Amino acid sequence: MKNSLLIFALLFSINFTSQSFSLQQDNMSMNGQPTNTEFSEFTYLEALSNDELTWSIIVDSLPSSWQYSYCFPSCYSIGVSNGSLNIVGGQEYLLNCHIYPNNKSGEGVIKMEITNGGETTEIVTWHVVAGNVGFINDLINQKSEIKHIYNLNGQVVKQFSPNQIYIVELKDGSFFKTYVND
Repeated sequence: MKNSLLIFALLFSINFTSQSFSLQQDNMSMNGQPTNTEFSEFTYLEALSNDELTWSIIVDSLPSSWQYSYCFPSCYSIGVSNGSLNIVGGQEYLLNCHIYPNNKSGEGVIKMEITNGGETTEIVTWHVVAGNVGFINDLINQKSEIKHIYNLNGQVVKQFSPNQIYIVELKDGSFFKTYVND
């Protein structure tokens, strides 16, 4: 009898602490050209039960000239960094991050925290790149450091093309793999 009561108590307590929502994806990448008006990436929040959620941006390492907005599921104005949402069990809700690079190359991360007041907290992360940034830009500007560029077929190529992965051999004998955005 004691074992039955213990099992019942455990099942009952698990039911009270179950989460009310889940995310289809919580870590996404998006990229585009700095000349694009905007680009975006989305996921869905799945409501497991009725609840009231709040969300807020907890990390914004985007270049200062960039702007962002969200649709969750209604679309918010540029720069709105928090809000709330009433969810209904069994429904899906669009969560879409829009980036406006304003003709500036760069990269950054933006993170949103979604919570139902303490029982469940999820973090959604978007890794964002506009244009070719970082080490690859330095190499393009200092071609004298490159000994060979190889495509994935092992063929030597003369220059980088968009949306390709390359193996680069430097004159000092080192190698690295890189992806060139469009």
